[in-house]
Amino acid sequence: MHVRCAVGAAAVCFVGCAITSCQTSAPPISGVAVVTPGVQTGFANAGWKYDRYDTLPTLEAGKSMLVADLAGPGVINQIHVTRHDPKEVAARGVVLEIWFDDAEAPAVHCPLADFFGDGCNGQSEYFTSLFIECAPWSYNCYIPMPFKSRAQVYLRNDTNQDLTNYTFVEWEPLPKWDDRLGYFHATYARKCFQLTPETEQTFFEVQGAGHILGRQFSVVTSEPAFEGFMMVMEGNNEVDIDGRERQIDYLGSEDSFTFSWGFQNTFAGLRAGMPLVRPETPGMLSIYRFHDHQPIRFEESLRWSINWRNERHMFASKEWMDTWNKAITAGGCWVDYAAVYYWYQTDPGGFSHAPLEPPADRAMLLMKPSPSASQAAPVQQP
Repeated sequence: MHVRCAVGAAAVCFVGCAITSCQTSAPPISGVAVVTPGVQTGFANAGWKYDRYDTLPTLEAGKSMLVADLAGPGVINQIHVTRHDPKEVAARGVVLEIWFDDAEAPAVHCPLADFFGDGCNGQSEYFTSLFIECAPWSYNCYIPMPFKSRAQVYLRNDTNQDLTNYTFVEWEPLPKWDDRLGYFHATYARKCFQLTPETEQTFFEVQGAGHILGRQFSVVTSEPAFEGFMMVMEGNNEVDIDGRERQIDYLGSEDSFTFSWGFQNTFAGLRAGMPLVRPETPGMLSIYRFHDHQPIRFEESLRWSINWRNERHMFASKEWMDTWNKAITAGGCWVDYAAVYYWYQTDPGGFSHAPLEPPADRAMLLMKPSPSASQAAPVQQP
C-alpha cells in the first residue's frame, strides 16, 4: 500500500492523504475516509459571551471583532456566522475580513451577505452549494483557506448598532507548508451604470499568479424596459488572461453562470445557482457560480469584463431599439451590480480592494454615483 496527497475541492493539494490499493486498477479512496493520527482539530469561538466563555469579544457598533488568530501552517475549513437582525442594516453593514501571514492588505474584504451569496442586501432564499450556504438565520463557508504562518478572521461592524452574533472557525494544522498552495481571496466591488448599446464594464482585475474559484452577482434595476432582466441577461463575459484578449468569451451573462434563456427561476445547484429571482420592476437577481471542476488559471494577470456592444440580434429589432433609446434619453436604464469574486493566488495579500461605500449607501438597492461615494472607508488593519 502506498500513500499520495489528496487534492482539495479548490484544485490545490493541502489536506489529508488518500490511500490507494497496490492494484493500480482499484479506484482511489476519498481522503475523508482516511484515519490520520496526530492531526488535531482547531476551533475558535467569538461573539457569544452568554455561555461558558463570558470574555468572548462581541460585535459592537463601529468596531472589529477578532474571531480567530491562528498559527500556521494550517487550513481553515469552515466559517459559521450568525445572520443579523435587522438585516436591512446588518447584511452589508458587517464586513468579513481575513488576513494571511501578516500581509499588508486583507485577502478577503466583503460585506457579509454578499460573501455568502445572500444577494441584494440579504434578500436571497435559503440555499446551499459546495462552498457557501445561506441557511436559516446563519451563513456557512466551506472554502478551504490554507495559510503558512498566520491567519486572522475578523467581523467588522460598520453600523451604529450593537449586533447579537455567534461565529466559529474550524481549522486543521498542516504538517508542513506546500509552496503549491494558493491563498484564498475574495473582493467586493459595486458598479452602477447606465446600460446602453455601447456599454463595456470591467468587473474584476488582478495581477499575479493563481486561479479563479467563482463569483457572485447581485443585480438590481428599476428600468421598466429591462423587466425580466432584459439586457441584464445579455453581454459577452470576456476574460483576458496573461495579456491574451478574450481567452474565454461567454456569449451571454446567463450562460456564463451556466443557465439559458435568461434568469427565469430560482435554483440552487452545487456549483451554480439563482437564489433570488424577482423579474418585476424593480428587478432583483442574485446568482453564483464556482469553477472548482476547472479553475480559470492565470500566471501574470486576469481581467473580467462584460461587453454589450455585440448584441446583433437585439440591435436588429427596430421596435426594441426605439424603446431602449427612448429610455436612455429619458435618463433611465440604470443597473446596479454588486459583484464578489473568489480566487486563489500565490501572494497572501497582493490585492488592492475597492473602498466600501458608507453603510447606508451599501444598503440601497439601486446605487447611483453620488457625492457620498468619495467618503467611502478605506481598508485598514484592525
